[in-house]
Amino acid sequence: DLHLSIRRQRQMCIRDRLMPGVMDCYAQKGILREKEVAQALNAVNKTAIEDRIRYLADDKLLGRLPGTPGYAMAVEFVINELKSMGIKPVGGKDYIQQVPLRLGRVDTAQSSLAMTGPSGLMRLRYGKDYTFAPDLIRSETLTETSLVFAGYGISAPHLKHNDYTNLDVKGKIVVVQDGTPSDFPASERAHFNLASSKCEMANLHGAVGVLIIVTGNEAARLGGLTRTSTQGITAYVKPDGKPFSSRTNGYEGVAVLGYVRGSLFGDMLTDKTPRDLPYQINAKLSSVHINSTSENVVGLIPGTDATLKNEYVVHTAHLDHVGVGVPVRGDSIYNGAHDNASGTACLLEIGRLYTKAKVKRSVLIAFVTSEEKGLLGSGYFAENPPVPKQHLVANINTDMPTVIAPLLSIEPLGASHSSMMKEVKSAAAFLGLDVMEDHMPEQVRFVRSDQYSFIRQGVPALHVKYGLKSKEGVDLRKQIDDWTAAHYHQPSDEYSPEAFDFDAAAVYVKLNFLIGWQIANAAARPQWNPGDFFGETFGMGR
Repeated sequence: DLHLSIRRQRQMCIRDRLMPGVMDCYAQKGILREKEVAQALNAVNKTAIEDRIRYLADDKLLGRLPGTPGYAMAVEFVINELKSMGIKPVGGKDYIQQVPLRLGRVDTAQSSLAMTGPSGLMRLRYGKDYTFAPDLIRSETLTETSLVFAGYGISAPHLKHNDYTNLDVKGKIVVVQDGTPSDFPASERAHFNLASSKCEMANLHGAVGVLIIVTGNEAARLGGLTRTSTQGITAYVKPDGKPFSSRTNGYEGVAVLGYVRGSLFGDMLTDKTPRDLPYQINAKLSSVHINSTSENVVGLIPGTDATLKNEYVVHTAHLDHVGVGVPVRGDSIYNGAHDNASGTACLLEIGRLYTKAKVKRSVLIAFVTSEEKGLLGSGYFAENPPVPKQHLVANINTDMPTVIAPLLSIEPLGASHSSMMKEVKSAAAFLGLDVMEDHMPEQVRFVRSDQYSFIRQGVPALHVKYGLKSKEGVDLRKQIDDWTAAHYHQPSDEYSPEAFDFDAAAVYVKLNFLIGWQIANAAARPQWNPGDFFGETFGMGR
């Protein structure tokens, strides 16, 4: 009996003087109700998790691409699940939050780029020498100016790095390196490497455009970027009409975002020193816009405290996947069973556990759209929530748990930036899980899922991923890497009983619930750690 187990662990904890430690989440001055927690955790239903994954990853949903009947079926499914649990919509009326979207495509026939330099005029070839990201604000821009090399295009005083020192870029286009300095912390590397971050920094210093240097396999990289530019990049549209996507430019002062072959400049940039470049540039960017909407689904578990019920802990999972695509071995439906039918199924179960254990703060269970297009549903939600924005206290995101093996350790992406690490460690200790560092920081997972949308709005957030602890003789790193190489964003990411470890899924649900439940019942809301970059950049004034 789990309730008995809790009592025994508390006795051991007191005996060994481990407070705060293994059981601090069950002994915070009587705030938490251990009987209710035990009842909630014992109620986890692995069969229900499996049934939800089976439905959401079925071929009839056609990969849950937003704007399609398959996505509409997924929306209807999660609403019916919330209703069956007694989880109400915010405001008591509608579970749906409409998300305005804008797709931008580059009209390559009407776009051009030419440079005049030491060797005279160079008319660059679209897709061969350069490519543009679509402008989601304007249909057409014409820019004639000079070029400035601005290193990585980063100003980060807290890391003693400023590529714009003594550099006049006003009215000019900055040429910047892809990537970030290798000695930056992983989370900062992830943030500063985004195209939107480089555009934001250029905009702050008065530049009118950004050209990111493509190195390595230039042909392959430019080919991929060109396909994206012509197929389109989607942003969410703010109430003021301005679009935002981390994949493109969202700043009115920046007229051009593009990518160019590094070899165009010869050896000119090898010393990496920011400086004026002996080039004049003529850029014409033509973009086509298509507006649409998609849906977030949001449920509410009301808090019981007269004051704290007006603050909200937000659990998220993205409901979408990538739809129908290029056939692989005769299969063209990208079902997204792990990505993210599993996260959606787990979040529904997390929501059900909350109905069995009272909370002082309110809890929002949000299924967000268009994560695969650039965190768009969560971006719109975090910036325009259905409750007062300043009352959002924390986000716990559930994306592709990859439950393919016993869950013995976790990597809580983002938790190290705030006081939420305390709740993570308490919940993990109770469940017997080790807490580990991100084993693949080069994959910049911190900014690649919906928790980052909340970070950008100043809300402490985290996303729990698998750690690499495994049973003796099992190479879990290889198992995860092999699964990713074979199935990530492939039609083969589909439901079968053998594709999941549902015992691990149950542990994952318990963990995320316990983290959120502690936060919902704590006296104080989570705080950014003193001096944290993300807290100081986005969280000031909250």
